[in-house]
Amino acid sequence: MTDTVRLQANLITFLLHSAIMSSQIFIPLLSADLGASSFEVGLVGAAFGVAYLLSSLFFGWKSDLLGRLLFIRFGLAASSVAFLAQTLSFNLTALFVFRALVGFSLGISTAALIAYIYESSGNMGKFSSYGSLGWIGGTLVATTLADYNTLFIFSTLLCLAAFLVSLFMQEAVSTKPKEIPRPLAVARRNSRVLLAFFLRHLGATAIWVILPLFFASLGASKTWIGLLWGINFTFQFIAMRLVENFSEKTVLLTGQILSVVVFLGYTLIHNHLQVIPLQVLLGVSWAFLYVGSLLVVLKSGEEKGTASGVFFAAINLSGAVGPLVGGLISQLFGYRSVMLFAAVITLVGLLTSLRQTVLPSLKDQSP
Repeated sequence: MTDTVRLQANLITFLLHSAIMSSQIFIPLLSADLGASSFEVGLVGAAFGVAYLLSSLFFGWKSDLLGRLLFIRFGLAASSVAFLAQTLSFNLTALFVFRALVGFSLGISTAALIAYIYESSGNMGKFSSYGSLGWIGGTLVATTLADYNTLFIFSTLLCLAAFLVSLFMQEAVSTKPKEIPRPLAVARRNSRVLLAFFLRHLGATAIWVILPLFFASLGASKTWIGLLWGINFTFQFIAMRLVENFSEKTVLLTGQILSVVVFLGYTLIHNHLQVIPLQVLLGVSWAFLYVGSLLVVLKSGEEKGTASGVFFAAINLSGAVGPLVGGLISQLFGYRSVMLFAAVITLVGLLTSLRQTVLPSLKDQSP
């Protein structure tokens, strides 16, 4: 990968993730302002996740057949329009539709962008770290601007800037699959890793929907809540720049183990200052889990765009279901029950992924 291509890809990733975070962070508050119940807030989040899931699956597959840049550019342009459309969210139904539109538009470009970087021999860990850096930037902007429509316009401008950068990119060396890629075949081939990733992220997204409330119950102010999120993103950025020094299977398993530790740790703390080391581990665990899982899936076959689409489908399916599960469990049994639920299903996922990572390696080493 040339320095120019690396700079372009990293800049697009930073701008896009900043746009996503600055637009997304106050969506639950906007939903509530428009009269949404807790369940309806979850439905708005689910609309985004389901649309993202379907879009990334389809357009990741199509990018294997037609090339990456077409979908990177079209997706960024469509996302710019979708972010701006959110300024028209005058009622809950409109917000539901426009958040689904944002998710669908983002799915057009993201799977193709991941495949483009991988085929250009880029470092996936360092590339992914700029997404975390974008989340930090988007969070800072959101806490500064605060006004909903101003943030939506800001996201539009960031995404438009990413689109302009993409116009200077050149198509990567073609690695078109010998056969038409089949998403179901890719999913089956990576079923245990995808299931493990899905279960962990399902637990995580169940926690995220109530985590600010949990932090507040521990005595954290809004400033402290923002700082605790910032610690997570900062250590994601640092860890992602280091992960490719290790085997992707080792990285994946480490991410799962650390996730179990973090989720169980949440059930034991009684002061917001005790959260700090857990947020450090949380950032490292996500960096290891995300990059490790992504590399395992990408290296499993020729269909890089389809594989990326399947991977993002797992992310967004958990993102659609998790908030609904977390809200229901917390309402019935309290915040700490959500943390325990997340730890248990992550442990289940860890055990399933061992069969696709550790056990095959042991068989290869046997005489």
